[in-house]
Amino acid sequence: MGEFKFRLPADWELESRQAKSIHVIGLDGIPWPCRVSENGKVLSILRNRDESGKVFIAYPFAEYGEFTIGTGTLCERSNPFPIMVELARGTLNRLRNQISIWGEGGLEIPEVINEKVSTAISWLSKAIMHEDDVKSDEDATKALQLAFEGVFALSEAFGQQISRIRIEHEGMPNFWTAFNACSTVKVKDESVDRLQSFDLIEVDKPDGRLPNVDRNSIAGPMLDASVGGLDESIIGLDDFLSRRDHLLNRCRKTLESLPTSTSLIHVACGLNGMGHRHLSYPQQIEVTTELLRLIDRNAADVPTMVSFDFPWAERLASAVGGVHPLQIADSLLRQGEPISFIGLDVNLDYWPGGSVVRDPLQWVDMVDVWSQLGLPLVVCFRMPNGDHVPENAPDDRLVNDVRSNLNESQRTRLLQTVIPMLVARPTVHGFVWRQLSDSDDVRYPASGLVTNEGDAKPILSVFSQLLQSLKK
Repeated sequence: MGEFKFRLPADWELESRQAKSIHVIGLDGIPWPCRVSENGKVLSILRNRDESGKVFIAYPFAEYGEFTIGTGTLCERSNPFPIMVELARGTLNRLRNQISIWGEGGLEIPEVINEKVSTAISWLSKAIMHEDDVKSDEDATKALQLAFEGVFALSEAFGQQISRIRIEHEGMPNFWTAFNACSTVKVKDESVDRLQSFDLIEVDKPDGRLPNVDRNSIAGPMLDASVGGLDESIIGLDDFLSRRDHLLNRCRKTLESLPTSTSLIHVACGLNGMGHRHLSYPQQIEVTTELLRLIDRNAADVPTMVSFDFPWAERLASAVGGVHPLQIADSLLRQGEPISFIGLDVNLDYWPGGSVVRDPLQWVDMVDVWSQLGLPLVVCFRMPNGDHVPENAPDDRLVNDVRSNLNESQRTRLLQTVIPMLVARPTVHGFVWRQLSDSDDVRYPASGLVTNEGDAKPILSVFSQLLQSLKK
C-alpha cells in the first residue's frame, strides 16, 4: 500500500468535504481511490499503489474561493511533507511550465506575471529553508497565493489574446453556444431577449422550444445514462430489453419528425463507465451503439455527439474499478461508431455527481487530453448560481450538494476566465448550458439561467455579455 503523509498548518481545520475531494494522480493521469485520515495535524493518504503521484486537495483562497489544486510529483517517505510547501511548489511548477509553453508559442506574457513568479519563488525558497514550521507555512502560503494569482492572470491573458485570433481568422471553425430549452417554467420576455445571444437551442422534448425563439437546434440527448437521468416512463419498465426498445422507438419517432433546422443530434450523455440499477454500464454502451447506428441509417447527414461525464475522471477517485471516460470514447471510436463530436459533461461544483472546481490551467490540460481523440469537442455545462437550496427529488434521483464556498463574484470570474480559454482552443467547437431553469433537473440545484418564476438570473446577463464579446 502506498502512503503519503503531510503536515498540516496549525490553523487548517480540514473539513469533511475537503477530505472527500482528496485524490492522487499517477503518471498515467488516472485518479486513484484513497483512504484519508488525520492524526495530530498529520494527514495520511493511503492508496493501493506503490508509485509516485500528485496529490490534489481543495484549498480555500480568500480572493478566488475554494479550488482543488495539486502538489508536484511526490515519492513516498516516512517523514510528512509540509503540505503548504508542496501545494505552492506544485502550483508554481504548473504555472512556470505553462508560461514557457505559451511564451514559446508567441503569447505575450504580461510583466506582472513574471514579477509574481519571481516573488513566489523567493517566498517558496524561504519556506523550504525555515526550520520553524509556523514561519515556513506562512511563507509557503504567500508563495501559493502569488502563484495562484499568476495562474489566473496568465489564463486571462491567454483567453483574451488567442480567442481573438480564432474569432478573426476566417479559416477557423466558429465557436457556437447553446442552452437546453426544455423547461416547464414560463420564461419571461426579458429573459427570452437575453437568451438570444445563444446560437442554438437543445431540445430533448417535442414541446421544448421557447416562444419567440426561432433558430437551429440540437436534438436530444436520446439517452441520459447518468444516475437519475432516465425519465419515469423508462424506469417503470420491467427489464433492460423493454427499456432499450423504448429508447430506440422514441429515437425513431424523433428522427421521423426531425426539423430541417436540426444542426446536431446529442445521442447520449452521462457515459462514464459507471452503471446504476436501471441501466448497467454494458447496457449503456449497447443502447448508445444501437442509437448511433439507428441515427446513421435514418439521418446520416446530421452530425452526432456522445458526451461523457466526469471528464477529469474524478469518479475513479471514489470508486474501486472502472476506466477513464476517455478510454470509453476511444473504444467507441475504434469500433467505427458514427460519432461526429465528443461532449464533455461538466457538472461543475456538484458532489458526488459532478466535478470539483479547478483552476483554469487544469481546464486546458483536460481539453488537451481529450483532443487526442481527434474529434471536435463540445463542453456541456452546469454550474450552481444564486440560492443553493435543493428541492425534493424522487428517491431514485441523486440530489447533489454544492461543493465549494465560492460566492457569485468568484463564480462569475471563473466563467469569464474559462470561456475565452475554451474559445482559444481550436478543438473546442461549442458550449451547451444544460439547464434553463432551476427546477428543470432537481439533481443539480440552482443551475438554471432563469429562476423558477422565469426571471433572468444575474449569471444570464454576465453570460450574454460574454458571448457578445466573443462573436466574429
